[in-house]
Amino acid sequence: MRAFAYRLLGQREYSFQELFNRISRKWPQADDIQEFVSQLEEENLVSDQRFAESFLRSRVQRHQGPLKIKAELRGKGVADSIISEALETMSGEWAVLAAQWLAKYHSGNFSFKDKQKYYRRLVNRGFAHDQAMDALNK
Repeated sequence: MRAFAYRLLGQREYSFQELFNRISRKWPQADDIQEFVSQLEEENLVSDQRFAESFLRSRVQRHQGPLKIKAELRGKGVADSIISEALETMSGEWAVLAAQWLAKYHSGNFSFKDKQKYYRRLVNRGFAHDQAMDALNK
């Protein structure tokens, strides 16, 4: 079990819950998985904080917004306090990120239909209404 966990953790960061689920699928009859993953956490091999930071960086590179990132992190079992702390590092830059994504796909003036279309796309990417409107108005 330890070799499997090391191999997984050598490839990328995992949240506590994610690693627990992976090991549980591999060894469904094992009883001490919770203790094992807790031990890995004590050894600082598994950290929800590091996972959230890594996950945030990868999603920002994909130009995804804070709402989508927050939902995905919750789905991975990361605590809300850790999510909030990670998202706080990008607090003033979300509108800029939305504008960068928008500039990549559309340049020039927007017609009303274009504004509607790109607003929906920005919201679907996880940006809040204010962030999407700021990007469209720039």
